[in-house]
Amino acid sequence: TALVAAVFVSVSVYALGLLIRPIGAYIWGHIADRIGRRDAMLWALAIMGIAVLGIGLTPGYSAIGSSGLMLLVTWRVLQGLSFGGEFGSASTWLVEIAAKTNKRAYWASWVGQAIPFGIILGSGGVTLVTAFLPVSAVLSYGWRILFIVGFLAAIVGIVIRLKLSESPLFMELMEKRPIEKYPASKVWKEMPRVILLLSLINAAFGGLFYLTQVFGISYMKLAGIPTSLASLSNVYTAFATMVTMYFGAVLADRVGRKPIVLTGLALMILLAYPYVLAIGSGNYVLAAVAQVFYFSLAFGFPYAALPAFYSEYFPTKYRASGTNAAYQISQVYGGGLAPILASYIVSALHGPKHAWPYLVALIIAYGVIATVAMFKLRETKNIDITK
Repeated sequence: TALVAAVFVSVSVYALGLLIRPIGAYIWGHIADRIGRRDAMLWALAIMGIAVLGIGLTPGYSAIGSSGLMLLVTWRVLQGLSFGGEFGSASTWLVEIAAKTNKRAYWASWVGQAIPFGIILGSGGVTLVTAFLPVSAVLSYGWRILFIVGFLAAIVGIVIRLKLSESPLFMELMEKRPIEKYPASKVWKEMPRVILLLSLINAAFGGLFYLTQVFGISYMKLAGIPTSLASLSNVYTAFATMVTMYFGAVLADRVGRKPIVLTGLALMILLAYPYVLAIGSGNYVLAAVAQVFYFSLAFGFPYAALPAFYSEYFPTKYRASGTNAAYQISQVYGGGLAPILASYIVSALHGPKHAWPYLVALIIAYGVIATVAMFKLRETKNIDITK
C-alpha cells in the first residue's frame, strides 16, 4: 500500500544521517583527542544547530523543486556528521571529569538522559502540533516549528558548553607527553577488537531504539492508531526511561557495568514477543503500556551504563576517538539497518498481521549477538582511568 511504501521511504531517509555518522566519529574523535573534548562538543553542537535550522527553513518542492530535496539531504548529512561526535566526546568529558570518584557511570549517564529528554521534546512537539493544527497546516508549516525549536535548544546548549572547563585528564596529558598525531587512526590500529565488540553491543540498543521509536510508531499507525496518540505514548515512555536510567546508573556504580547491560539485553530478548504483538494490536492502551515498559526496561535501564563502559575501555590519548568509533559504526548496522529491515518485512508481508514473528526474530537476533559480545569484554568499574 501507499502508506507502507511511505513508511519504507521515511525510515530510509532517516537512516541516511546514521550512515554518515562513522565519518563524523572519526573527525570529531580526532579533534577531541588533539585539541580538546570541550571544543569538539561545542563545534559539533553548533553544526547540529545549523543543520536543524536548515531543515526547518528549506522551501518545499512546490517552491524550488528537486533542489529542496537536495538541500534536505545535505542538511541530513551535516546532521549525521555532527551527531558522530556527540556521544564519544561528551561521554569522555564526563568520565574524565569524574575520574577520581566512584560515580563515573552516574555522571556519564547524563549523556544517555539526553535521549528521553529529546523524545519528550520531539514526540511532545508532534503531539501538540498535530492536536492544534489541521493536517494541511501541519504539512505546510507546522513540522517546521519543531526544527526551529530544536535550533533554539541547540543555542542554549552552546551557551552552556561555552562555560565548561576542559577535561583535567586531557590537560595533564598535554603537559606530560606529546599528543597523538592521528588518534582516530591509532586507536583502530591498536584496539580494533575492542571497537568491534563494543559496536556489537550498541548495535542492539541502537537497533532497539529505532525499531521502537521510529518504526514502532509507524507500526502503530499501520495497525490503526492515530499519529497523535502514537507519538503521545513516546512521551510517557521518555519519562519512565529517565527513571530507569537513573537506577541503572546508580546500580552500575555499585555492582558493575556488565550486570546492568546484560540484564537489559535479557529483557530485550524475553519481552520482544509480547512487545511486537501489543504495538500491532490496534489497541492504544495495550500498545502504549508495551511501549513504556519495553523501552524503559530493555533500553533505558542498561543504556545508563554504556557511556562509562565505552569510555573506560580506552586510554586518555585516544579515548574520544575509540568511544566515538565503537558507538557510531554500530549505527550503520544497528540503528540504520534495523528499521529498514523491519519496514521491508512489513511491506513484503502486506502489513503487521503476518510480519510480527519476523520482527520478533530481528530483535532477538540483535540481542543475542550483543550478549555474546558482552561476555567477551571485561568489567571496567574498577579501572583507574587516570593512569
